[in-house]
Amino acid sequence: MKTYKELISEVDESLGFSARKALGRRMKMMAKKSSVKFKKARNKLKPLPPKMALKKGQKALRHWVMQKIAGKGKNISHLAIAQKERLEKQADKRMKGGKFKALAKKFAKKIMKKHRDFMIKAKEKKAEG
Repeated sequence: MKTYKELISEVDESLGFSARKALGRRMKMMAKKSSVKFKKARNKLKPLPPKMALKKGQKALRHWVMQKIAGKGKNISHLAIAQKERLEKQADKRMKGGKFKALAKKFAKKIMKKHRDFMIKAKEKKAEG
């Protein structure tokens, strides 16, 4: 049996073609469930925990680095899966060091602010309706 750390390190690695497709199918099915919709709506009313904000900041930073590697004119979402895998590996190689940790914190701050704004709007909307 795998330990939690082994499982997490496995998840952090870039996904292969079949794993990426399977994950997409699973997420698509989950998005339709009412329990997931309810949890998302409830989480919009709660403040974003700092750890979650940092995690989202790292994800945004990774996407930003991938876009830098791909170039301004290219849309990452329209690339082939093999190209995306290659981009992810290149981005992971570049994202080492204190510079990227600081950038992740900066992205996390932006995400926290954005979530705070969404939270206020969602609370106002809930109070009205």
